[in-house]
Amino acid sequence: MKEYTFPFSTCEKPNKKGIAQPWSAAVNVLSIFIIFYFLLQVKKWYPFLLILSLLVFECVHTFSHIIHLSNYIQVNSIHILTYVINFCCLQAFYNYTHKAPSPIFLMCLVILLSFDIYAFLFLSFIFYFSSSIFLFFSILIYYYSYLPKEKQNYIFTILGLGTIILLFFYNEKMNCEKMLFFMPNFPFHALLELTGTFIFYLICKFFSSL
Repeated sequence: MKEYTFPFSTCEKPNKKGIAQPWSAAVNVLSIFIIFYFLLQVKKWYPFLLILSLLVFECVHTFSHIIHLSNYIQVNSIHILTYVINFCCLQAFYNYTHKAPSPIFLMCLVILLSFDIYAFLFLSFIFYFSSSIFLFFSILIYYYSYLPKEKQNYIFTILGLGTIILLFFYNEKMNCEKMLFFMPNFPFHALLELTGTFIFYLICKFFSSL
């Protein structure tokens, strides 16, 4: 857990003065405006909670790319907020479909959550980032069959973009030093954040229509 700190562990060379990673921060600010727009449009309480949790997550995430605190509270806070997002996602689907998760699915979620907590405490960032994404994926896949056909296409697109984000993170983990060696001033992490902006847009558009 302690090996990963914003902004120094992401693949955009941080500034020593001013905004640490201006390109990533700028993309995240755009995401905040998009999420806030949908928050104002939503009419039901259960998608409101989910979109609100996304907004809080992205505000903390953006702040982490602007200012680095000399501790691990930022990355810890961001990961804890993923639990809130996944819980809000689960309750949103439940309230929309009126289908409670099956005991087998709940057991799978408990196993994934247990691994995520273990990874968060003892393994590197890429493991607990992946497990939190897989928790979200699992909820989407489980409720896919309960959704109307016009909403099912959103699930495929969200899963696809989420997979791309995972691949971007794996690439940063393995190749960041090489990429920055050849292009030291290019904000590679901002490309990942841009993909995140698209997925935030789709998630908000999907859930605000529930």
